[in-house]
Amino acid sequence: VRCRLYSASWSRPRQVTMLTRCLDRSRNAKRYPIPESLLNDAAVQPYVHNCLVTLHEGRHTYQFCIFFKRHCYLRVNTLL
Repeated sequence: VRCRLYSASWSRPRQVTMLTRCLDRSRNAKRYPIPESLLNDAAVQPYVHNCLVTLHEGRHTYQFCIFFKRHCYLRVNTLL
C-alpha cells in the first residue's frame, strides 16, 4: 500500500510503501495494513492508533485512514 508518512524524524513528508498482511493464501484474501512497520519508537509506545477521516470537497468525497502514535515521551512532530 502506498502512503504518505509524516515522520518526526524528517523535515518533509515522504511517499512510502506500507507492508500488508493476509489472513489466508487465496488470491482474493483481504489484506490488512501493518503501520507498525513504518512508525518508530516501539519501546515507548508499542501500539498504533487509527481513525477514519472523510473529506468533502465540492462534489468529491475522499476517505483516508490515519495511523498515529500519541505519547508524552515521543518526539514532537513539526510536520503536523
